[in-house]
Amino acid sequence: MRARALARLLALPALALTLVAGPAVTPASAVTEHEFLTGYGQVGPLPAPVTPPENCVYRTLHLDAGTYSWTLNSPGGSAPADDIQVQDGTYDWRLCVYPLSLVYLIYTKITPPGQVYGFSKETTFSTSFLHTATWGSTLYRWGPL
Repeated sequence: MRARALARLLALPALALTLVAGPAVTPASAVTEHEFLTGYGQVGPLPAPVTPPENCVYRTLHLDAGTYSWTLNSPGGSAPADDIQVQDGTYDWRLCVYPLSLVYLIYTKITPPGQVYGFSKETTFSTSFLHTATWGSTLYRWGPL
């Protein structure tokens, strides 16, 4: 009998904390999607020949309608994030790196399939030695449309 009474007594603080704190609430802006598209390759000082002359990664994905934070990351730093609003649907996502005269251009674009127009971002970086590098783009859904 004493053990049961002691167990009830010990359970009271947990019950009180539950009543005060209430149920866990998930905010409306909770993450529902977090997508990555990453490229990888060898880069060297320009204007030296670069092989391959361009490197592209493609992906088709379904996005729920909403507001997404979209970033572009390069070996030289990141382009500022942009918020984009998309409708529910399928999209083509492209990430490319191109050697220019003295710098590399990293370019990313999101378009509905078969469309020319969409969202695009770009940034440049340079290097003084031959090395491998990673570049990428990230979509993070943070809110409703």
